[in-house]
Amino acid sequence: MNPQPRPLYWIGLSIFGLVIATYVLFPIFWLFLASFKTTGELASLPLTFWPVAPTIEAYTALFDTTSQSSQILNWPRLISNSFLVSVSSTLIVLVFGTLAGYAFSRIQFPGRDLILGGLLISRMFQGAALLLPTYRLMNNLGLQDSLLGLTLLYSAFGLPFATWIIASSLREIPFELEESAMMDGASRLQCMVKIVLPLATPALITAAMWHFVGAWSEFAFASILMESSDSKTVTIGLASFVELFTIEFNRVGAAASLVAMPIMLVFFFGQRYFTRGLLAGAVKG
Repeated sequence: MNPQPRPLYWIGLSIFGLVIATYVLFPIFWLFLASFKTTGELASLPLTFWPVAPTIEAYTALFDTTSQSSQILNWPRLISNSFLVSVSSTLIVLVFGTLAGYAFSRIQFPGRDLILGGLLISRMFQGAALLLPTYRLMNNLGLQDSLLGLTLLYSAFGLPFATWIIASSLREIPFELEESAMMDGASRLQCMVKIVLPLATPALITAAMWHFVGAWSEFAFASILMESSDSKTVTIGLASFVELFTIEFNRVGAAASLVAMPIMLVFFFGQRYFTRGLLAGAVKG
């Protein structure tokens, strides 16, 4: 029988984790607090950590059409573009990933496991190596500087991993449940919709969350494909904002907080489903 770890071990491990978390999160928290400070307060010495007179001036300035930053970067348009691309590609990935995952988990065909493993391995090649061929492909298809093209691109990149998560989770659902329903006259489609998918809800939410966060925060491909101001996304806007208004840390912090807010909300409301779905999908596959 293995001896139980001593309390001192857990205390030391907790302190170490707290130090690492503080080191990583402190700059982010400071930038968030800076978004509620005025420019004069940020320029005054000594620099205060907490806002002396909290204000949302930096946030309202982002949406003020008369301000300099809004004339250069249209934040309502940036947010709507990112929201449209992220939600649309998430729905596409979820629909086709569910159909493909069901096929991989229920239908026997030659090379099934090999193909499913290849889908997961394909994620290794998403990065800087694909920037140039992707740019040329989208340019030849006439989808450059197009929200439709960016949506299809994100869907193509997110579909393999979503399929793997859903297929791995569906394999844990007993096939006998579907056989019983089929004996009562239900079709395979009815079994999938009414029996299998409700049981696979954590995996579906996990796949949707994973893809939405990745699509919302993606920068590399959007930066080379989106050229006009009407088609840019929030990550491009944030990078341009930092480049143009680095002195105004309050507005930079406000812009960064707006970009991070959807991601925090997604994980806040779907954290328990995310953990359950990711662990369920890792058991088999």
